[in-house]
Amino acid sequence: MRFDKKKILGISALLVALITPLVMADVIYFYTGTINVATTTPPLTLAVGPNGNENDYISTSITGYDYGFITTVNITNSTYDYYYQFLEITAKSNVYIYFNTSTSSNTSTYIDNAWIVVQNSKGTIVSVVPIISAGKAVAPSSSISLSSGTYYLSLIIQPVQNSLPETPSKTPITTFYVSIGANVVSSTAVPLPPL
Repeated sequence: MRFDKKKILGISALLVALITPLVMADVIYFYTGTINVATTTPPLTLAVGPNGNENDYISTSITGYDYGFITTVNITNSTYDYYYQFLEITAKSNVYIYFNTSTSSNTSTYIDNAWIVVQNSKGTIVSVVPIISAGKAVAPSSSISLSSGTYYLSLIIQPVQNSLPETPSKTPITTFYVSIGANVVSSTAVPLPPL
């Protein structure tokens, strides 16, 4: 019996083509669930604090529906810059808050350390939370227990000494981001998921 080499090669190629997807395929199991979405009262609301807007020093605005803020501060070559009660937060019920921070690539050039100071409505300090240390973002803070009521956030920045230009900048020289976590279930400070 004589075999035709072309037919054998053709059949072999066809078999390889049919088997290859089976060998290289992934096995995937799907599980299906339903997520129903309802609404609830937000545990915190934000407002501009009593010193949130001071010409040429600090500017604060609330974004969205009282759930975000943008603050621009002007720093100088000083030991510390303190922005007292720039943001007001109202806890609607008992809640645990914590802070997550991320920095931009050049934050360490200008900012050595920074802290958030949490005060109650009488001005008593509830907590001082480091958010930047040695120019880098600090891991999520321990949670801070707040009962319902009004609180104020202040910001302390320690600039890198003699790093700032003498001439005032027209645009921000660096940016860092602060997220306020509000855990309504437990005192666990949960890291911000990558978004």
